[in-house]
Amino acid sequence: MRIWLVYDRENIQRNQFFINRWLDAGRERGLSASVVAREELAWGVREGQLYLSAETQDGLPFCVVMRAAAPLLSAHFEGMGIPVFNNARLSNICNDKRLTHQFAAGRAPMMETAFINPGETQSPLPYPVVVKAARGNGGRQVYLAEDNASFLMALEKIAPDDALVQGLCDTPGRDVRIYMLGDAVVKSMMRFSKTDFRSNMGLGADTFPWDPGKETLALAQDFARRLDAGLIGVDFLLHRGQLVFNEIEDAVGTRMLYALGEGDIVRDYLAFILRKLDA
Repeated sequence: MRIWLVYDRENIQRNQFFINRWLDAGRERGLSASVVAREELAWGVREGQLYLSAETQDGLPFCVVMRAAAPLLSAHFEGMGIPVFNNARLSNICNDKRLTHQFAAGRAPMMETAFINPGETQSPLPYPVVVKAARGNGGRQVYLAEDNASFLMALEKIAPDDALVQGLCDTPGRDVRIYMLGDAVVKSMMRFSKTDFRSNMGLGADTFPWDPGKETLALAQDFARRLDAGLIGVDFLLHRGQLVFNEIEDAVGTRMLYALGEGDIVRDYLAFILRKLDA
């Protein structure tokens, strides 16, 4: 049986450690894991039926681990009867920050947030604000605007994507990520940066294990259940002495877990997938 790991081509090299863990885990289970670049796929509708093929692959996989932000492609695989982890609904919600905030609204404390288009001329919220590309991830296309000039510059960098604007939390440079595998908590980590208002590991932040408390853990579990999640990261900001929901990472990075020697999340993820497919 064959599993595809689907990436944007530009992200394959920098994720080689994670990919190698998948190749090793697959061999241990007698499975073949293959890396497929999204750009090599040919897909659409032919003679009234969905079709899909990859230049480097002979035949189709029995499941896909989607490591690209591609909800339409995920839905296409699912339409062909090929399970995708994470599923297309989760991918659609969690790869658009506006949809993520709509999903979480009324369930979790959150910063005030405004959805805007690139044509706005001033912030709808008082400065300073954080301006985010609606479909950005990994801390990329996230900007701090302290005045109207920097706000307009942020929108110019984000365009043509839509954006959302949040008030700046009172503890910038720190956040909490809760790793979820299904509805089970894998690990909760505090991420922090001494030089940036963002706390992403890919931008140089540090991390250490941190207990966010039962209520926040239960909230992350509730989100995972509602989304029928595979492996995700649920992120919270620190503001006014409490944790407030920030976003959900779909193709979540795992370098924090491996850096701290926290088991082998890829092996655990593969076991989770196989259990789901056998259920």
